Amino acid sequence: MRNPAALGIAALASLLLAGCGGPAAEEPPASETTTKTGQPSPDDTSSPLPERTAPAKAFQLTDVCDLVPENRWRALGANQPPESRDSNGNRVCQYQKGKAGEAGSWSVSLGKNRARGLNESIQAHPDGEEVSVAGYPAYKSETSVGCLYYVDVSEEASLLVSGVSSISDDGTIPTKCGLFKKFAAAAVENLPDA
Repeated sequence: MRNPAALGIAALASLLLAGCGGPAAEEPPASETTTKTGQPSPDDTSSPLPERTAPAKAFQLTDVCDLVPENRWRALGANQPPESRDSNGNRVCQYQKGKAGEAGSWSVSLGKNRARGLNESIQAHPDGEEVSVAGYPAYKSETSVGCLYYVDVSEEASLLVSGVSSISDDGTIPTKCGLFKKFAAAAVENLPDA
């Protein structure tokens, strides 16, 4: 029997991962921003991540669900048709295994991060770490139910990847960050060069 309270917590956590919850961190002075280390940076557009040396990507897709080709999302274990949806000002595509709330199910949403700049997105999740996704600098933030990635693919916007896992039959929530990173890599590889 599933625990309704735990399922509710998992649903709430997915909203938080999408970037819509919790009080904002204390605002920096209007004349400067701060990086995730708390050090002032010269402007809002500079990335707190290492410099991107790979070619800039373009978000030139007919449909957001073209981010990850069908053969790739199926190979990665998604077994539900992808769904385009709005998530806090971002148009994302959700790829999913199982039905929401089923034991062992998971979902990952990918899209262009329009709602915030890379600095602001990272500041909203200060406990994360710098990683690399398909040769691009990225930032990963992990919680008990999932992972959030921001991948610096262009000056236009970062790639937003938000994944959550449901409770398994034994009551644990398996970490799927490695799987969600593979979705991020598939999207980066599929985006055309700018």
